[in-house]
Amino acid sequence: MAVAQAAPVVRSMTAPVRLSTRWRRARARNNLQRQVDELAARASRPERTVWKVQPIVEVCVAMDYPAWRKARERAWKRDGDRYSVQTWLHGIADGELAAVLLMQSHGGHWRGQPAEIAVPSFAHGFPARGHDIEQPYEQLALALLMGWMNLAVADERNTALLAPPLIDLIGRVPKPRTPRDLGIHWPLEPSEPHVRPPRR
Repeated sequence: MAVAQAAPVVRSMTAPVRLSTRWRRARARNNLQRQVDELAARASRPERTVWKVQPIVEVCVAMDYPAWRKARERAWKRDGDRYSVQTWLHGIADGELAAVLLMQSHGGHWRGQPAEIAVPSFAHGFPARGHDIEQPYEQLALALLMGWMNLAVADERNTALLAPPLIDLIGRVPKPRTPRDLGIHWPLEPSEPHVRPPRR
């Protein structure tokens, strides 16, 4: 069905990200690698503030989506109420995935708790299929990272060194987060405090 090939819809981005074909995904990976390398090269310039960042992509299926949405809202309220799920869908269709990108301080934060250093981005869509896709969430992770990197490259004062994104598969039984390089070479190793975080 045509709907199964729909590209992810990414909220809080400047434009939709289209990754429904193998060619578009290969181009996206190449662009993302160039941006990662560009930000890393800027880190040696004395006038730049350098952030060490651990991207985390929380991924959820339709069945667990309502509980995850509520839990994410509660967690952000506890963390100071800076972010909200008000722009998120109230539900997603069967077979769809939803994801949020959390850009957090690499190595943890105050009292070992990681903290978001950028506005989280939400996406949802039906998984694409192809020989270049190992996991169904890869399309969402690429789309979310591309949106954030476009903003980061445009920032003239700050730059970032990034670790491979950690994929957090949301479900009833918590699992360790899994590093996924997505075919990209990242400057930092995965942040150990983020791999097995305390579940709140």
